[in-house]
Amino acid sequence: MALITVISIIYKLNNFLTLPALFLNIQNLYYGVIIHLKKIKNNMSPLRRFYLIFKTFPFIALTIFYFQLYAQQNGEISGIITSRETGEPLIGVNIIIEGTTLGASTDLDGKYLIRRIPPGTYSLRISGVGYATKIITDVSINGKPVELNISMTEETFKLQEVVVTAEMINSTESALLAQRKRSIYISDLISAEQIKRTPDATSSDALRRVTGLTIVDNKFVFIRGINDRYNGTSLDGAPVASTSVGKKSFSFDMIPSNLLENSLVIKSATPDLPGDFSGGLVQLNTLDFPQKKVVKFNFSSSYNTNTTNNNILLSRVGKYDIIGFDDGTRKFPGKTDPIENAILAPNTWAPRNIKAPFNLSFSLSAGNRIDIGEENESTNQFGYVTALTYRNSYQKNPKIIDDWQVGRYNWGNKYENSILWGLLANLSYKFSGRNKISFKNNFDQSAEDEVTRYNSFDYGNSQEKIYTTINWTQRSIYTGQLSGEHEFTKLGGLSVQWRSSLSTSKREDPDRKEVTYYRNLDEPNEPFVAAVNKRSWAIMNERTISYDIDFEFPLSIAKLKFGGRALKNYSNYNIRYFNVIPDYLGGISDSLTTLLLEYIYSNENYGRGKFLFHETSKASDTYTGRNALSAGYLMFDIPFSLFHNKFRLVSGARVENSVQNVQIPKSKTPDSPMNVTELKNTDILPSINLTYFLNDFTNLRFAYYHSVNRPEIRELASTGFYDFVKYEIVGGNPNLKRAYIKNIDLRLETFPAIGEVFAFSIFQKYISNAIEEELIHTSTRTRTWFNSPKAINNGWEIEVRKSLGFLGEYFSNIILIGNYTRIHSSVEFENVEGNSENTIKKIKTRPLQGQSPYVINAGIFFREPYFRTTLNILYNKFGRRLETVGFLTSDIYEEPRDIIDMTLTQPLFDSFEIKFTIKNLGNRKKVLSQENRIYESTYSGRTYSIQMSYGF
Repeated sequence: MALITVISIIYKLNNFLTLPALFLNIQNLYYGVIIHLKKIKNNMSPLRRFYLIFKTFPFIALTIFYFQLYAQQNGEISGIITSRETGEPLIGVNIIIEGTTLGASTDLDGKYLIRRIPPGTYSLRISGVGYATKIITDVSINGKPVELNISMTEETFKLQEVVVTAEMINSTESALLAQRKRSIYISDLISAEQIKRTPDATSSDALRRVTGLTIVDNKFVFIRGINDRYNGTSLDGAPVASTSVGKKSFSFDMIPSNLLENSLVIKSATPDLPGDFSGGLVQLNTLDFPQKKVVKFNFSSSYNTNTTNNNILLSRVGKYDIIGFDDGTRKFPGKTDPIENAILAPNTWAPRNIKAPFNLSFSLSAGNRIDIGEENESTNQFGYVTALTYRNSYQKNPKIIDDWQVGRYNWGNKYENSILWGLLANLSYKFSGRNKISFKNNFDQSAEDEVTRYNSFDYGNSQEKIYTTINWTQRSIYTGQLSGEHEFTKLGGLSVQWRSSLSTSKREDPDRKEVTYYRNLDEPNEPFVAAVNKRSWAIMNERTISYDIDFEFPLSIAKLKFGGRALKNYSNYNIRYFNVIPDYLGGISDSLTTLLLEYIYSNENYGRGKFLFHETSKASDTYTGRNALSAGYLMFDIPFSLFHNKFRLVSGARVENSVQNVQIPKSKTPDSPMNVTELKNTDILPSINLTYFLNDFTNLRFAYYHSVNRPEIRELASTGFYDFVKYEIVGGNPNLKRAYIKNIDLRLETFPAIGEVFAFSIFQKYISNAIEEELIHTSTRTRTWFNSPKAINNGWEIEVRKSLGFLGEYFSNIILIGNYTRIHSSVEFENVEGNSENTIKKIKTRPLQGQSPYVINAGIFFREPYFRTTLNILYNKFGRRLETVGFLTSDIYEEPRDIIDMTLTQPLFDSFEIKFTIKNLGNRKKVLSQENRIYESTYSGRTYSIQMSYGF
């Protein structure tokens, strides 16, 4: 209830809190603060209490700023120490500040931290067993944190001390590029720093900036033209449960972007990674072990040109809707008598009409690192990060759907209210310098209140229709993991990593309604009559439990790594369908069937001679599924030299055994026998990753690996459910086979300066038994899955990130980024020609579903050095891609469009910041086409937002 109260207060304040309130006279605040605090103690409304507290906030902020400005501050140095030869983090390296007693040793991640350093200029001595001692001079400490990342050279014979001048790296993006340079696989990254420069609110928004990635339906990730089912997802290294009923996918719109430390997209496999991805593995990494105490608060509000202050339709509200939970308003009554169910079910058939307010979001995060033991030894440390984020947005999308091949033309609007909030609680404990235990928790809740209202000319039935659909969908996902990292020096440097994780997801579609009124086209003056209308309740639960363990042992010329995974996934799905049928046999009156939606299904209108409430659910509308996976791997990491050239070979194999089981009852009786579908596979998946170090800044990478793509439980279940939004039945295929993929990658990458990169890649994938979606036009539209015999996907991509500092010192504040991906794919399929009575099957080819022929991202980042103003302009475009595979009708394609976003950020003092953003600056519409004719067009409008941030 406290969360509901806070959200309600902020939501109501959103329309009348203004920026000038932040700059009230300090003297008035000083004398008024005592009065405010006394008033807060008295009994008053929560809204008034919050407002009074808010008025004292500038006084508190300015006071903190004053003391921070004049207080004497010590500084700190932190960073990561890595091997120059392999790029791996080094454990147990000693860092000493010469002339002082201050120092530290690196931990399991190669990280170190030295605190409470008085202002001045120092020299650092870095030494480790087997590595040449390095001395870094001219390290300036001025009260602010210094990040100093260091590479060490292996001591193959006695070397003199290496003396260098300090090179400070203060950019998280630069650190991630350094991580990418030393990685063992082909990968791309996006940092929290880069996300901050964009208007991106969710992880799906942020990921579309990555080379070769596109986002479909604002939530599903396609990598290098490979659709989401061929890609993998992990959260902090743990597998996550699926969040969608109809496909194997993860909805990236459920993870708020400000809970992320970075996102890593791995594009080539190694044996220690899961074997079920081909396009890429998206690793979302949430906020981790902090280097210092941090508290940050963000508040933003936005305006959409289509939506804000305009009338929109939403479902009838429940008291917990504001936090994404139904309060029982939409709950199924659960009675055995159908008429009793109809009477007890709330009359929520008619949507409510509201004026859309401004969108709002806020977040609060806090973290700290606590040393346990002697100061600066940093052997025992406890760290925590907690965060809360919340977003409430509204959207009105005008739509036109010209389904000309079946003779239907629709026009109208889709309205949506989206709620998304997340909680993060990550705890870590480092001890003895070589051990780390972590407990990470992430919970996200989302809800979409969606209403569509279309007018329609159904020429096939010679009718004019009015469609109204009301859908409330709520999704919950929790991912928790307990993990450990340990190094045993007495066992020859053996390191062990283990992880146990639990991921649960729940999706509920309570009380989905579809209403149709119709009249004949040749009777335009007659009233509309209610058709047979639909109501349903659905729920899906999924739970994934996994256990991982990895052993790594250094040999004389290589590293040996081996380990395994045990994973179990459980899922169940149930949906109940009901039809509301006019009782024409009982003599229902015309006056009843033509009532407005607000009144037609009132309680008194059910019964004989009125409306009947009839369940149409089948036994096959429910299923239970299980998936058991066991895997083991062996991997060698071998650095070597050949003709004075340096190489690194990472190779090995992974074995995965999978058993998938789907059970569907044959009847509705409690003890009904089951129809069982079972799919068993054992796969050996070899991989090779070879890196040639042309110089200290340039890598040439080659990768070859095998991977698989298994059907999801939902795709194997013959259960069908009706998609109200697309007007089609979605059903599985128990005859699906797993797909097998062979992948080849080649990349040349160079890092000419800190924060800069140039990369060129080519890739090719051979897919056997590719799993595709198919749309079948019969008396009803049906979407299902099938295996294509073979498919090929290939292409190339280029990435550039370059500072313009070579043009002069001032231009060093301008950074250009860009990436371009060119993709070609071909999949074989059986094309059916002719009519339903006389068909001819031919083998043809087409692109992979969801594949774009090209993807473009570009951006310019500018930072004005004096006022610290930053301006960022971002551009995104994808090529024409196959959206739906047709059967007896033509395929449907999504047409390209240019998306331009812009952000302007202005810091005020050291702790306060304002950011202005514009999304979809060109106001481009989404267009689907069929045989070069517009099938559907959707307008989303521009969105303007302002965000205020305060941190200390």
